[in-house]
Amino acid sequence: MHHALLVNEIVLNILAAVREADASCSQLNALARTCHFLSPLALDFLWSDLPDVRPLLQYMKPIISNDSRTSIPCASFQGAASRVRKLSCPPLAFSDTHSQVAFTERLRLLSMMRIATSLIPNLRRLSWTDTDQSRYVYIRLFLSPTLESLELDFSFHKPPDFPFLTLLPELCPNLHSVSISKHSVISSSEDEGPSAVQTICQLPRLTALECKASTISEADLLRLSQLKSLTTLSLGIPSWVSSDHGSLAPHSSRTARDCAASSWFCSLRNLHLRAYSMPIITSFVEPGCRPLHSVVFDISEAPTSASLTECFSTLYSSQCDKECSTMRSIEVRDSLSNAILAVSQLLPNSKIITVDVFKPLFAFTKLRVFDLGVCLSFSLSDSDLTVMASSWPELEVFCLNDRRGWHPSASEPKLSITVRGLQSVVRSVPEALSDCDSLKCPLTLSHNVPVLTAGSSDT
Repeated sequence: MHHALLVNEIVLNILAAVREADASCSQLNALARTCHFLSPLALDFLWSDLPDVRPLLQYMKPIISNDSRTSIPCASFQGAASRVRKLSCPPLAFSDTHSQVAFTERLRLLSMMRIATSLIPNLRRLSWTDTDQSRYVYIRLFLSPTLESLELDFSFHKPPDFPFLTLLPELCPNLHSVSISKHSVISSSEDEGPSAVQTICQLPRLTALECKASTISEADLLRLSQLKSLTTLSLGIPSWVSSDHGSLAPHSSRTARDCAASSWFCSLRNLHLRAYSMPIITSFVEPGCRPLHSVVFDISEAPTSASLTECFSTLYSSQCDKECSTMRSIEVRDSLSNAILAVSQLLPNSKIITVDVFKPLFAFTKLRVFDLGVCLSFSLSDSDLTVMASSWPELEVFCLNDRRGWHPSASEPKLSITVRGLQSVVRSVPEALSDCDSLKCPLTLSHNVPVLTAGSSDT
């Protein structure tokens, strides 16, 4: 049972305890006034963020009949529903048949309620990650004009399975953040009707879109690129880019972007891309997404020094000089381990990062976060680190490969990031805090830097 359902009982227990203590009438009256004042506040707090819709449905079982002609919202349900601001509907255990059946039945009863306005009139955020397809039809019950953020998590179904999607622009005109995951719900072929992206692009106030593990067609990507309201985008590997080692097509999107011309994501500020390799990332950024404030690139394949250099150069060239000062955060991460990299086909020189890789980023003089969490090693002299620090005077987080790296054999040149070099970074960046657990000797610092890590270093 949700704690909000116990508030009235708690207040009554307090009053009973006071009566047994022979309190005066004035004290009882004062306590009653206090409880009367605090009870609505407590209920507002407890109901505002519901991690599960079932507590709200508990009001319905003894009140609502199966006769749709008499199914009206009870006062207790309306009182609780009006307090809900954030609602989640997580998946139920498949083995719990009783809960599955009961939940479906209560949603069915909820759909029979006769009400002129929204069932949850003040809902701001809805997260529906229940993947039972038989309950998708009930999602529209929770859509309202006040909804600002919507998260949907579906497993391998087509857009026609979600008729409520076409209602989003009409029912949720204030929706500005949408997150949809899983494979096939995002895009569809023409014979399947409009894709989810086509509907999402009709939202008048859309500013943020997240497609977690989703693919997207080239046509839908073009639609998204023309949204002038879109400022935040998180996107998975496009379906029209092959992830085959032998047939990577980093420039296959040229046709769409030629059509988009200079309006290619012209308002984008925050970009998060997940792709198989760094060239695919570079291909997406190449036309220019400006002026960007933050970028996060997650890749599956090990990058090389050349691919990183090309990506950073493209990122710089996509921003005009006056826009470089807007970049605040750059993060690049791969999903490899030391063991995987050790048996990879990369040449030794491709695994070593030098200062030349970073030079295109020196134009971003307002950079505060630089996190290169890739499974490579670094050869940065003290003077290289000093140049990097002086180029980013406002740097707060400086992380290199998160304690992972390729270690050369005895016959190959020794790599180096010295403690002395890191100290020069700290002296040049007064906003920084040392977190150099991986160093072989301690650092004595006279400044505080939020985060400074180096995953591969020698003293």
